[in-house]
Amino acid sequence: MSILKLGRVLRASVFALALPGLATSGAHALEEIGENLEISGEVFVLTELTWGDTSGPKTFNIFTDAGGGSTLPATAFVGAPYPVNLDRYDTLTAFRTEILVEASYRGIPHFTPVIKLRPYFDGSFGIEGKHDQIQRDWETNISDGLHDEWDPLVREAYVDVNYHPFFVRAGRQIVTWGRSDGVSVMDVVNPRNFRNPLTFEQERFQIPQWMINATWDMSKYEWLPLGISKELQVVWNMDYLPSRFPGFRPEENGLHPWTLNVVDLADQIIQASRNLFNEADFFDGDKYKRGDFWDNSEVFVRWRGRTGSDLGPLSDLTYSFHYGHLYNDVPLYNLSDVRIDAGLPFTIAGPRAIGGGIDFEKRRYDLYGVSFDKALTFLPGQLEGTVIRGEVAYNSGDSFYNPDFELEKHDNLTFLIGLDQYLYLSPRSWVETPWFTSFQFWHDQILHKPEIGDTTKIGSVSCNAQPGCGDAGYVIGSAFNLFNGMRDESRSIVTLYMFNDFLPGKTLRVELFGLHEFEGGGSWFRGLVGYTFNSWISARVGTNIVWGPRDGFFGEFKKNDSVFTELKFTF
Repeated sequence: MSILKLGRVLRASVFALALPGLATSGAHALEEIGENLEISGEVFVLTELTWGDTSGPKTFNIFTDAGGGSTLPATAFVGAPYPVNLDRYDTLTAFRTEILVEASYRGIPHFTPVIKLRPYFDGSFGIEGKHDQIQRDWETNISDGLHDEWDPLVREAYVDVNYHPFFVRAGRQIVTWGRSDGVSVMDVVNPRNFRNPLTFEQERFQIPQWMINATWDMSKYEWLPLGISKELQVVWNMDYLPSRFPGFRPEENGLHPWTLNVVDLADQIIQASRNLFNEADFFDGDKYKRGDFWDNSEVFVRWRGRTGSDLGPLSDLTYSFHYGHLYNDVPLYNLSDVRIDAGLPFTIAGPRAIGGGIDFEKRRYDLYGVSFDKALTFLPGQLEGTVIRGEVAYNSGDSFYNPDFELEKHDNLTFLIGLDQYLYLSPRSWVETPWFTSFQFWHDQILHKPEIGDTTKIGSVSCNAQPGCGDAGYVIGSAFNLFNGMRDESRSIVTLYMFNDFLPGKTLRVELFGLHEFEGGGSWFRGLVGYTFNSWISARVGTNIVWGPRDGFFGEFKKNDSVFTELKFTF
């Protein structure tokens, strides 16, 4: 039975399980049915509104050569060839209700089956009258015909097999590697749903996968000289799935409030090429799905340990070594080598009829990594015990776009250093509790100096008229108008995350998060206030503010500052 069919069978039971818990206000945390079946859950309601400038959708232009060198009319790439409406600048961008129900059965020795259901419905699509091209995949997962993979009704479904020191979790699940705020180095096992790229909590955006996750606790083997705690983990992802983002299909062009610049650019190029060559199959958006069982598999291995207390500076150090044989988290636009000169600043992919076209395909690479964390007990005052943590990943053979949207394979190095501590930031007569404070520095280095595009027509009329034509760089999410918004080999980001709990019972929480990118000049501020009314209901209100140059990764969202509210009912 497919997961989609299973979802249709189970969706009625979701609400049957949820309603008794909601009706009984005293029930909370965990409800036991019988002796071994345990059921718990929550209802989560998110409302989000954007504010700020709403000047209209972004467009791009490609200049053509004068005279007979162009086979395209001058307006062929001006604006979006596919109709764009202003849904991407709606005021109400989310009115989403989720019901999470988790059930586990503990009556079988060594075996624990678990299922987590998360039906959702986003009312903003109906309220704002959004285009049916995005309603189909983004409004709900409780209707027939929806794609199950990106935001599934059956959130997780696995069986835990525990024969210590061996543990296996088999089924649809989420595996977390690394610990970081707002940026990622090692957390590459599960893809992400970027329906809103400013979503902060991992449980809200990670996409579960069908995997076998096995661990072997080797702590009892004293002959292994790698610490007092030792564990080997092997994860086999049996079916590669890419991250999901607004504009994933060209038909969604211009219909989302959170589409990356480069996605809009690619969608418009695809639509223009389809119109130019009159080929419905010019773009193969399903190429990444093809391949046999092994072609679609990913493998991850981690060794994790902790040292003893007699190793001097390395005492009480938690560390891990990582390896991944995986695919890029987003499929890549692969333009065929069959190019034509259409009088543009560079040659473009020719029609598929002569071997051209654009394919959305997966590219494999290898990750080698190490991470650690350690408490610095020698620091003075309230800095004593500050935890330093680090993650380093060497990615061998990853793929990057040059300025002509051609793919190049290069190695790159990504690392993160973080410091975590509880700090009193004001006299205790003002604020009695310390602030949890986490500072991070993140850096990514492509180990190859960027060059200009191989097919860029330097010196042509069209290139001279196109701003940035002939610049060296790599295309990333903020790129628009072809040669604008590229990155060089280095990219650095700093973040600061803080929270504090106030009032008796710590019922009031304040969270603050800031991010700044040095090369792109973009910044993101997130602030929220949450209140816990009792053991089963809580609420939060917050804001996201982003700013920076339009061709910076975070500056591209400067017209989509937002305010949001969250209500959570647990049972």
